[in-house]
Amino acid sequence: MSTLVFSHASHDYLDTGMPEDVRAVHFVGSLPAVLTGDHAATMQWFLDHSTDTSLTGLPCDPDPRWIIDWLDGLAAVDALEPVRTGASADYDDMPTYRLKHCHWLESDDLSLGRAAHTDAVMAARAQLHDDRDLPPHQVSIPNPYDLSLFTFGSPGAAVTHLPVFRQAVLDDVHTIHSRYGGQVVFQLETPAVLATLDRTPRPLWPAAVRALAKQVARVFADGPREATWRIHLCHGDLGHQPLFALSDLVPAVQFLNALHKQLHRLRIPMPAVHIPMCTGTDAPPTDPRFYRALRHLRRDIDVIAGLVDETHPKDSRTALGLVETELNRPVLAVAAACGHGRRLVPEAVANAALACELAHHTTDTPAR
Repeated sequence: MSTLVFSHASHDYLDTGMPEDVRAVHFVGSLPAVLTGDHAATMQWFLDHSTDTSLTGLPCDPDPRWIIDWLDGLAAVDALEPVRTGASADYDDMPTYRLKHCHWLESDDLSLGRAAHTDAVMAARAQLHDDRDLPPHQVSIPNPYDLSLFTFGSPGAAVTHLPVFRQAVLDDVHTIHSRYGGQVVFQLETPAVLATLDRTPRPLWPAAVRALAKQVARVFADGPREATWRIHLCHGDLGHQPLFALSDLVPAVQFLNALHKQLHRLRIPMPAVHIPMCTGTDAPPTDPRFYRALRHLRRDIDVIAGLVDETHPKDSRTALGLVETELNRPVLAVAAACGHGRRLVPEAVANAALACELAHHTTDTPAR
């Protein structure tokens, strides 16, 4: 089978025969809980539901609810005590913690266990069956600021404790990269960036955008320089509900341009970026004004369009055309707005099928 293979060394595709304007499919990572447990079966699901397309990576996320298992597990950390308990059914029902008096956190207390999980996943890849060359394993890496913010429940405390969360994340990243190199790509996942801007008055956005960009750039700067990253911006999807309403793409574009500037200064490549363009409750908009900000996105930022909504296939097709019109170039890949962890299995299947259709969908945009 002729296909496009995601390059381990860059964010480009290696040309192996398919037309240049064919998009890839990007799976954010999670699947419904009933499809997880066996690593090989989980990864095989992604392969089996994208047979005629290329993939940006092959995920195998450990928690269908992103970081909820990890957040619940913090109750066993001796240095922390609960401020609020919750079952994490929605964003108003999540546990939060505080540091005990005369205690301090160590990075081992906060480990996501990604290194051990990746070892198990990489061993399971030998059991996979596909005519294509396997794409690299996609390792989910929550943004340290998000982890700190969800732990303590306030931006001030999150910033105070950010260094130890960053170290916990980077310990895993360095271990994984040292073992597997270009066989893995890292996906930095952050609902906190867009949620913070949503709650910040627009006159204060320049300062907020710079601070958020510097925080994310620090993660890339302190990670392995040869590692391949991508970014998953997120509106949240706990309980299949977003953290905030989606009104336009201005905050995403402003943040990404600021991050591009920070990374350029540090001589670090800008990762491809998954931009969510719909939510678990709303279809991708068909008003061209929603996408107008994409005109101002740096042209060398590769976009993964998070607009695949299986309940609104026509709107998803329209949205893809609008996105590529504003960008004046094809997107690198298409994706759902978030992972499939909160979907039922038939919905996940339908979303994957629509993503594959959109990957081959013809628009009037110039070829890449």
